[in-house]
Amino acid sequence: MRLKDLVGLRKGDVVAIVGAGGKSTLMYSLAQELRYESKVLVTTTTKIYMPEKECYDFIIIGEDDFNRCSRESGIYLHGKSVNDENKVIGLSENVIEGEIPYFDYILIEADGSKRKPIKGWNDMEPVVISKTQKTIGVISIEVIGKEINENNVHRVEKFIDITNSKKNELITIEHLASLIFHSKGLFKDSKGEKILFINKVEGQKEIALAYKLLNCIEEKNQNYIDKIIIGSLKSKEYEVKLGSD
Repeated sequence: MRLKDLVGLRKGDVVAIVGAGGKSTLMYSLAQELRYESKVLVTTTTKIYMPEKECYDFIIIGEDDFNRCSRESGIYLHGKSVNDENKVIGLSENVIEGEIPYFDYILIEADGSKRKPIKGWNDMEPVVISKTQKTIGVISIEVIGKEINENNVHRVEKFIDITNSKKNELITIEHLASLIFHSKGLFKDSKGEKILFINKVEGQKEIALAYKLLNCIEEKNQNYIDKIIIGSLKSKEYEVKLGSD
């Protein structure tokens, strides 16, 4: 099945993508599946690197009447501006809400991670707008066994607080479970359906670790997470492990 079907996207959905380890790739993967049959807005409430041109069909920079620029199907990239790092600066909640009637789907990267594979969160993030219907939290299985330090973890001190870990320890399945379920963790400020996407499940080792993490999640879940998808955005192979329709 395609990723959009596993996620359960429906026309009119506003989707926030948070976490680390594949947010942008997930957003553009969903958009690619929708581009020839729908009008799809991809944007951010934080900052994202400017994608390659093949990732979108139309682009506008500035908070203008983007919604009226075209009725064609395709991927529409919209940002407020582009900074010196070639990052697209995000739109305000009011602007995005004004776009909703003009698009079939709105996909929002609502979190930042400085291209690090895992993170902690400060009080101001993620930035999830109130009309969000699905929040997809991304976790990369490849972080298990990595050291807890500034090279691997964005906002390392926040990560340590959330997971009750220590600097230079190795990241464990229990740390990931804490990150997923903590009130200041992965689904902090989420809206609507909570969907966990476990990324980079690409080999036997990663599959085994993913299933160990799933077992740990099932023990703690109590209907907190609505759906879990595991797979690889690189190989485009996915599987629903919780909450299939």
